[in-house]
Amino acid sequence: MNDTIRAVINARLHAEKMTRSDLARAINRTPQEVTRALNGTRGGGTVPPLWADMLAALGLTLTAVPVEHAGSGEPLALPPAPSPDAEQLAQHLEQLAQVVRGGAAQPSTAPDSEPGSAGGG
Repeated sequence: MNDTIRAVINARLHAEKMTRSDLARAINRTPQEVTRALNGTRGGGTVPPLWADMLAALGLTLTAVPVEHAGSGEPLALPPAPSPDAEQLAQHLEQLAQVVRGGAAQPSTAPDSEPGSAGGG
């Protein structure tokens, strides 16, 4: 997984007032497995190499979208990827947390339907 997905999951845990142990129990895993996954450490889960290569070749990235937005047909525009600057990273994570908490999504500049998209041909 990538850092953006980890940040969204951590923000959602915080919004739901859940601990990593709560999440582990909910998915029948150990707290150590969940912590490794969310910290991105060895054994913490990665994107399979084939998928990573396909996404990179197409200029795409994996994102986590709250379920309530997934079936709406409306794209959920996330803020741009954070730079290494710590202050910008903190702002980015706060924006993600607001989206996860159900704040208004930022308007997207993407067309309504594009080839390869769920609504396009």
